[in-house]
Amino acid sequence: MVMSKRCIPYTPRFRELKESVFALVTTTGVHLRDQEPYIEDDNSWRLIPGDVQASQLMVTHEHYDRRDAGRDINVVFPIERLRELAVEGIIAGVSDKHLGFGFTQNLRDLYERAAPEMAKIIMHSKADGVIVTAGCPLCHRVAVAIQREIEMVGIPTVHITVIPESSRQAGPPRAIYPKGFRQGNILGGPGQNDLQRKVLLDALRRWEAQEEPGHIWEISYQEYESSTSQPMAAVEE
Repeated sequence: MVMSKRCIPYTPRFRELKESVFALVTTTGVHLRDQEPYIEDDNSWRLIPGDVQASQLMVTHEHYDRRDAGRDINVVFPIERLRELAVEGIIAGVSDKHLGFGFTQNLRDLYERAAPEMAKIIMHSKADGVIVTAGCPLCHRVAVAIQREIEMVGIPTVHITVIPESSRQAGPPRAIYPKGFRQGNILGGPGQNDLQRKVLLDALRRWEAQEEPGHIWEISYQEYESSTSQPMAAVEE
C-alpha cells in the first residue's frame, strides 16, 4: 500500500524512554565490511547485528561526503553513543537488528517492496523505537519512506535530518534538524562524542514528545557551529 504524503502515519509511543529498546536504520550506505557493497538502484539493504562493533562497519555511497563517516561511523550511525545510553539506563537497550541502505532512484520499487519488507524486519526485532539517518538529499526522502513504513507496522520512529526540506516533503512522523550540520555529519564531527550524544538525546526527546506528526524540531548547537558548518568537501572517489 502506498500512502499519500499528506497522511502521515504515526504510532504513539506507549513505553517510557528508559523502558525502550532502539534500533538504527540508515540510508547513508553503512554495512559490515564483509558484506557486499551497495550498487545504485538495487534497493537492497544490509542487516546489521545488534552487537556489531564500530570497527566492523564501513560506508559505500557516492552521493555525499562520507570521509568523516570513514573516520568515525557514529557521525551517521551512532551505534556507540546508543550503546552508552543503554549502559547508563537512559534507554532499555540496543536492538538485535539494525538496517543499512544505499542510494536508489527506483522509488516505485522502494515504496511497493523494499520499504515494507524492511519495516517487517524491524517489526520482528526487539526494537520498541527506531532512529533514522540519511545521506544525500534523495536519501533523506528514501529514509522518510522507510520511516513511514515502520510507523505503519506499529513502531514509533524519529528521523535526524540535515536536509529538512527534503525530509519535510516526504512527511516524516517525527524529526529533528541540527541546524548548520551537513551531509555526512548528521550527529557532528568525528570524535565529537559529546556532540553526538547531545544530538542523539535530542532525537530521543523528540521521540518521547506527544506532538502532532510531521513537526521537525530545529535545534541549534551554537558551541559547535564553527566545526560543523564549513563548506562540504568534494567526495572522494
